[in-house]
Amino acid sequence: MKFLILSIAFALQTLSMCGQDVSEVFSSSKTMMEFVGLDFSEVKMVGSEGFSEPAKIQNYYFGVWNGLFMSEMDKYDVKGAFMKRNMDYDLSVVENGNDDVDFIDMVTNKNPKSFSDEKLQGMVNKYETDEMEAKFGLTFIVHSFNKFQERGNFYVVIFDSKTKKILLSERMTGEAGGFGFRNYWARSFYNIIDQIKDGQFRRWKKEYSVKK
Repeated sequence: MKFLILSIAFALQTLSMCGQDVSEVFSSSKTMMEFVGLDFSEVKMVGSEGFSEPAKIQNYYFGVWNGLFMSEMDKYDVKGAFMKRNMDYDLSVVENGNDDVDFIDMVTNKNPKSFSDEKLQGMVNKYETDEMEAKFGLTFIVHSFNKFQERGNFYVVIFDSKTKKILLSERMTGEAGGFGFRNYWARSFYNIIDQIKDGQFRRWKKEYSVKK
């Protein structure tokens, strides 16, 4: 019985520590974060008629979509969405996983299953984080671009850059739209960023703030 009580106490303490850790993201504009980009390593493109060139999507568009966070930083404003004075960027963290995607299996007409917590953690475990200086990493793990629904589905993930432990994951969906293939799907993650600015950040702040 004593061992059971100690085990429960330890588990509760661990959960509390995780909450306190991620609360730093929402408690100060000075907290340093590093955005590592869009992780396409397990993505599915749903609706074969909308994704007729899977090799080009993997070889070209993955990089182009990630590049927008650098070339159009004011528009795809991750720093502003998370209310930070400064934010580091290192898109190379997700490059290996994106490069290894098998585009032959990427396109489907079936809705893929949601990612489990274990699957998300396994994806983050593959990141090369040794060069990351910020305490917290941020990634948008892309679950699917769905042509039938005209939406992109993502997991917004905050992780400890040293241990790679996921501290927060939230599934979010953004409406696609716009002229041209690049812009059409870029609108979906632009809308995710807009949702975070519009109120999701405040909801996270309320949920993860340490009660004093």
